[in-house]
Amino acid sequence: MKRLRDLVLPAVVFVVAIAVWQSAHSAGSLPRSVASPAQIYSELLDRHELLWFHSRPTLISSLWGFLAAAAAAFGLALIVAFAPKMGRSVYAAAVVVASVPLIALTPILVLWLERGSAVRITIAAIASFFPMLIGAIEGLTHVSKDRAELFELLSASRWQRVMRLQMPSAVPLAVAGLRAAGAGAILGAIIAEWSGGSGARGLGTLMSTALFGFNVPLTWLTIAVTVVLSIGAYFVVSLITSVAIRRFGHV
Repeated sequence: MKRLRDLVLPAVVFVVAIAVWQSAHSAGSLPRSVASPAQIYSELLDRHELLWFHSRPTLISSLWGFLAAAAAAFGLALIVAFAPKMGRSVYAAAVVVASVPLIALTPILVLWLERGSAVRITIAAIASFFPMLIGAIEGLTHVSKDRAELFELLSASRWQRVMRLQMPSAVPLAVAGLRAAGAGAILGAIIAEWSGGSGARGLGTLMSTALFGFNVPLTWLTIAVTVVLSIGAYFVVSLITSVAIRRFGHV
């Protein structure tokens, strides 16, 4: 019953919001720069092939960026676990990376890497890196005091503490970081495309073309697709991590 309620309530809120949006547009209460749900849906039917043409490279680059960020984040988190004194330095570097405006960084990367997938993947990786790193480090460094004392009494080695105590304890926070990073990778790739880093293809490229061409329905369609892809990335990562935890388990 609770699961059904959790699904029905958001669906009802969504339907009501769409109905209010459409009614407000029909009544002329919204500015011309806001398309109605009916216009967005009509644009989807007319442009679905073009939409897929531009969305595919965005999704592929987001995936590669996400995987690259995961490898870097968990690698650094393990280094911090084995060498805790490096934690502050890694944190400081991560904060600096997360503070860089990606929309300003993209043109610099274009000069270095040229337009294309490399820029998209790099920006997607940077956008998704910080939540994964913080989740992994926080999980590895905050363990149960009682269990830590037990490992101390048993004279466990650093390797045993990391592999058998810290890593299992890190799972919940690490998973939370992965979920947040899934949506971040999508948005990072779109930022790269929006800033001119993708060349001729990409959802961000289509979005900027529609915006500067004053195609209001197509602009809102690309915004809607971005939202759907970001939410979808969150739920896909959640599903994969949930299946992995059930399959392999953790202590």
